[in-house]
Amino acid sequence: MSCVAILPARGGSRRIPRKNIKLFHGKPIIYYSIKAAQDSGLFDAIYVSTDDAEIASVAKQCGARYMDRTEEFARDEVGTQEIMRQAMLYFDGVSSGPRYEYACCIYPCSPMLDEEDLRFAYNRLLGWPQFNYVKIDGWYYFGKAKAFLDNEPIDDAKSVLSVFPDAERWIDINTPEDWNKAEEMYAALHK
Repeated sequence: MSCVAILPARGGSRRIPRKNIKLFHGKPIIYYSIKAAQDSGLFDAIYVSTDDAEIASVAKQCGARYMDRTEEFARDEVGTQEIMRQAMLYFDGVSSGPRYEYACCIYPCSPMLDEEDLRFAYNRLLGWPQFNYVKIDGWYYFGKAKAFLDNEPIDDAKSVLSVFPDAERWIDINTPEDWNKAEEMYAALHK
């Protein structure tokens, strides 16, 4: 089964400036999501979708590829669904390029996501074919590439299986307060 990981990492974060590459326990926070994807062994390719040259450079240093995101798709109101659809159209439009069966949108600010979380989601997706996606809000959406391409909703309870990680590891980082709490949680898990 062919899989691709896409990390949506635009440059214009408002509440936490430069959030996607801000240092988190000594490494750019995006490093942790890329590493989880790499360590899972699931992905034929890992891409960072970005409009920002510095983020693209950090992504490459962390071992990911990058795809340029146009200004149109770097606006605040453009959501996960559209970013993933554009990525699938990109792959579909490359005549000799890959056609992926599965795709995972991994959020770049998920430092406590690990490879087992991704493997669990992938196995659930394979084992329960009635679902288009398996998700943990704020961490990832793992789904059938065709569902992303066809713009199947990522919030439809009939086609989305939500899973929940341990409370000691899950946080959706959106504010400076979230960031501080995430650093404390990470420190507690890695002492």
